[in-house]
Amino acid sequence: MAEKNQRRKKIWLRIASVLMAILLWFYVVNQGDVSAGRNLVDVELKYRNLPTDLTVVGPEKVSVILWGSFHGSSNIVAYVDLSGLDKGVHKVPVKLEPVKGAMVTSVQPDKVDITLEELSEKLFQVKHEVKQNAQAGYQLTEVLLASDRCMVKGEADAVGRVARVVAPIDLGNIKDITAVKVKLQARDVNGKTISEGIKLLPTTIDAYIVLEKKQVSKLLPIKPQLIGTAAEGFSLGEVKSDPAQITVVGDQMRVEAVTEIVTKPIDIGGKQEDFAQVVEVVQPEGIVVSPARITINIKLIKNGVKGVQ
Repeated sequence: MAEKNQRRKKIWLRIASVLMAILLWFYVVNQGDVSAGRNLVDVELKYRNLPTDLTVVGPEKVSVILWGSFHGSSNIVAYVDLSGLDKGVHKVPVKLEPVKGAMVTSVQPDKVDITLEELSEKLFQVKHEVKQNAQAGYQLTEVLLASDRCMVKGEADAVGRVARVVAPIDLGNIKDITAVKVKLQARDVNGKTISEGIKLLPTTIDAYIVLEKKQVSKLLPIKPQLIGTAAEGFSLGEVKSDPAQITVVGDQMRVEAVTEIVTKPIDIGGKQEDFAQVVEVVQPEGIVVSPARITINIKLIKNGVKGVQ
């Protein structure tokens, strides 16, 4: 009798353990941001072990039915194994990797028709393309591509639609010599990007971009800087510079900020007669001035006498 009771006790312990395990499973898989119950999810169909000399044409997605909980469709992997297949049309099974926290019931369709075709390929010269201009005051002087050739491989129709391969570059945050990695893009004759059915080799290249401050020039008036006072009984008359304007060259923002060029000081203290003086101009920072020396002609007028013009 004692042995029978002990056997019953063991059976109940086993049943309780199973129930606890089930309850624990439901508790674990339903924590956090999850979806519980029956779910129908569309996922990308991956193609594995594709022969190097072939390309595959087939469905892009399949539907997976899940029962339980899962942490987003990114955790669901549906794939087709192309090992050992040759060129032609094939019906192949769709396989699923185990999904943590969920019980997979089925995949629809469970078999797909795919076509393996020989790869077509074509070599293109890569050209850079500016997709974002440089900041104000800067200009692009040179773009050097580490590789200027790209092999386009894929379905014959898709490769045939490729008219050029470009390296789009963004100059918006560049102010000097900069090296950047650029993702190549295949374009058709209308400039539309082609991505389906082809592969680019390489997919990215290094680009070395040289930007410089934009150089501009303009003519500016000259403002003579006079110091001192003419002799008693005389006053300042006409003041002319030769040349009347001066050329300044520099980066755009600096040049645009300057409205006139002043000379170094010219002393008229005690002067009674007209005179001319060669004087240097003051060169603003970052700007080249030409000519650097000019002639200033100064007339003095005797008070009460009309000056000769």
